Amino acid sequence: MDYPRYHNYSRSQDYEYYDDNPWADNDDKRKIDRRYTHAEGSEPPRAARQGGRRSETMTSWIQRQASSHGVQLAGAAVLSGVAVAGAILGYQSVKRQAAVEELKASIPALDESSVEKLTEYGVVTPPISEEDRRSALLAKRAQQGDYDDDLILEQLARNRVFLNDEGLEKLRSSFIIVVGCGGVGSHAAAALARSGVGRIRLIDFDQVTLSSLNRHALATLADVGTPKVYCIEKRLQQVTPWVRFDCRNQLYSEAVADQLLNSWSMANDTVTSKPDYVLDCIDNISSKVSLLHYCHSRGIKVISSMGAGCKSDPTRVAIGDISLSLEDPLSRSTRRRLKMLGVSSGIPVVFSLEKPGPGKAELLPLAEEEISKGDVSDLGVLPDFRVRILPVLGTMPAVFGYTIANHVICEVSGYPNEYNPAGKSRDKFYDSILGALQGTEARLAKTIEGQDPVGLRIPINKEDVGYLIEEVWRSKSVVSGLTTRLVLIRWERPLHGFGADPELLKQGQKGVRLQLSELVCMTKEEALHHETEVLKGGKKHSEVYDDTIIQKVRERMEEERFFQRYRMHTDESTRPYHLPNSTKYPPLFKSLPFTRWYRANEQEGIKQTERYLLVLLVLICLSFAAWKSLGYSTVETVKDKELDMALDEGNRDRIGGWFGSNALPGFSDMAHIQTLDARLLPGEKKAWFRRSKRRLIIVGDVHGCKDELEKLLARISFNREKGDHLIFTGDLISKGPESVEVVRLAREYSASCVRGNHEDKVLLTRREMLDSSRSTGSSAEREPKAHVLARQLSDDDATWLESCPVILKVGYIRDMGDVVVVHGGLVPGVPLERQDPSSVMTMRTLDVDSHTPSSLKEGTGWSKVFDEYQRRMVKKNERPTTVIYGHDAKQLPVIRLYTKGLDTSCVRGGKLTALIIGDGGRQRLKQVKCKGYV
Repeated sequence: MDYPRYHNYSRSQDYEYYDDNPWADNDDKRKIDRRYTHAEGSEPPRAARQGGRRSETMTSWIQRQASSHGVQLAGAAVLSGVAVAGAILGYQSVKRQAAVEELKASIPALDESSVEKLTEYGVVTPPISEEDRRSALLAKRAQQGDYDDDLILEQLARNRVFLNDEGLEKLRSSFIIVVGCGGVGSHAAAALARSGVGRIRLIDFDQVTLSSLNRHALATLADVGTPKVYCIEKRLQQVTPWVRFDCRNQLYSEAVADQLLNSWSMANDTVTSKPDYVLDCIDNISSKVSLLHYCHSRGIKVISSMGAGCKSDPTRVAIGDISLSLEDPLSRSTRRRLKMLGVSSGIPVVFSLEKPGPGKAELLPLAEEEISKGDVSDLGVLPDFRVRILPVLGTMPAVFGYTIANHVICEVSGYPNEYNPAGKSRDKFYDSILGALQGTEARLAKTIEGQDPVGLRIPINKEDVGYLIEEVWRSKSVVSGLTTRLVLIRWERPLHGFGADPELLKQGQKGVRLQLSELVCMTKEEALHHETEVLKGGKKHSEVYDDTIIQKVRERMEEERFFQRYRMHTDESTRPYHLPNSTKYPPLFKSLPFTRWYRANEQEGIKQTERYLLVLLVLICLSFAAWKSLGYSTVETVKDKELDMALDEGNRDRIGGWFGSNALPGFSDMAHIQTLDARLLPGEKKAWFRRSKRRLIIVGDVHGCKDELEKLLARISFNREKGDHLIFTGDLISKGPESVEVVRLAREYSASCVRGNHEDKVLLTRREMLDSSRSTGSSAEREPKAHVLARQLSDDDATWLESCPVILKVGYIRDMGDVVVVHGGLVPGVPLERQDPSSVMTMRTLDVDSHTPSSLKEGTGWSKVFDEYQRRMVKKNERPTTVIYGHDAKQLPVIRLYTKGLDTSCVRGGKLTALIIGDGGRQRLKQVKCKGYV
């Protein structure tokens, strides 16, 4: 006769772990007699009878031994010694057989040949690591059009950490226009797309030619004869399929400017916006001038690339105002025509400071036979486009293209990027500023009766000027922020007056007393106004400048004073022997704090003790590396075998079934399973250019830490009115200072929750107190804490906690499958309806053989087994289940693909963690630090 099989259920057993819990007291350690036994006359299952005898399995013994620190170090040492000995003894044998092995390797057998996957780009090599395998799978998804926000962010991960989330979002929502898609424009467009720009309009009339392949970023031989704009779109769609391209195969001219530079408007795209930036990569002067004048007059941000032809020095490429690009022939012609249209500055350009010289490339005229034709269109360009052949080194257009793209990326994302004003020569630039300062001091000295400015010297040299202009004032005027026509001038009238310093005159030196911190950077016109109004006119700064400028000057001067201690010559800058400009200062790095080690190398050597310490440190590092490569891999191998055995169905049949295969009695005093309202779930698709409206905020164990909970909700901008819904993973109460307040806050927000072991204990205690009609006048000092908390709960609070189910079925969420929230965990392979409620609230580990859950920490974590089980379900094309849980406190969230552990020990001074699930299953973690109460 077959007897029905039941497990021996006891909720009291689940509280035995309170024995080492400081929150509990003697009365709390009692066992609550809520025991359910198997049916009369039935026999417990064989798995339950043998569970105790299997606790000391060979696998668990190996795992404990492998995790022992001493065993790991000893094993690493032994294995290292064996490896060295084997290498020495096998050296001769390897040398003798080297020729034979090489011959064998060169003639592979048919049965040993591996099957290689071929693509149009070559052989696909096996992935080096699991991360490489994952990247390959994600890339394959994207190629098939199945890409989401997470995939995009992973591809842009390096840009994301550099620009931060806000900067990358600005870049992804931007609209950039690239005019001219040749050597410079193709590299710029490729850099913009790879960096995350969401919408790009490409404008160019030309086709890919054979001669343009030496500098084009994306074109191949197969693209010769096709329009450049479509070539770029085709190639970049294979790299960034989510970027929207608007290709215009037209020649830019003033007649079609409004049409080509209008707002973004494409079919099936509701987003319309004006261009954030225009990149001028045209090499035709007429079109270039027309484009720059159009953008400048309408306030459209534009940056222009000057000529890359005949250039070969990438270190001379600079960014600056168009008024400073004096060495570039294309820039001179462009600047001259723009000046006739009333534009002399205000347009940033990328240009080269390289000068032509003997032996360098020059513009070549067209051949006489081509000129005699009267039509140069046979060369693949328009008659008005080029009249001479331009030698171009293929690398230089790439330098120009990436430089112009880098400027736009930083500007659009808001990344701070300040460029030095480019000029013909920095030395000449500093000399001119030094001469202007000398002239200003001479003019000011003339205002003093009896002063002769002839021979007057200032204690400033060219190196000081470079330091002030570049480091202190960032190559910008403090008044207007302009980067052209800069000079240095005193900020305040000196107390000792203008002219030669009397102390220096006594020493036979005709010099002025002047500190670097007294000088400010302005344009020539601003400096003349400052000299007239403040230095000569005696007006206060507040009468001439606004508070913003005055505050900026104070900050920069204070910054210069701070750095004075690192400039050895600063303290002596007023001494007579320091006046000549020819004086050479010692290197600045000699005076910096970090030079102690540098100076130590000049001594006889490091002490013998320090050498021994260095050797010891090297040995420790080598031992650790050996353990990581040998001992740690052994532990991981044991764990992998454990998981395989835990999920072996043959093992299940051998022991008579896994946990949960027997009949399960129900608990009538608790809600077992509830389903979340589907209207609270996030949308299935991810928002591209707007924030998600519906979010699930799932919070780990709060344990009465109300202040931290409120801080966390504020950090994630929790707002019920905008569609946010709050879910707790249990253990809202106990241990912390404000358990009741946390419950009432959760009720106020209409939050969802699951029943944790602490809620279960307090509710059982409260019911027992009501049943026994215990006196309310007992001493609170002697009363167990569970009883105190049970008394503090109102009927409404208790009713709300009673309504929290053991298992909350959230529903289907993209990339996560069926999402379930519990407090402790779930046994893999057991339907939710058959999960033991007591175990769901308390489990931490599973028995490898029988899947019997346990609240103890020693053993195999249930989440590892559950996650591996779900991965195998996915391989069988079955929908996975993702479990979000708390209970098992760790320092960091335990995030796996199908299990998410959020208890980060807030009540003990750790952190309070929230998992935020947005549209399309997008997941983010947010945390706040906790004070610690136990």
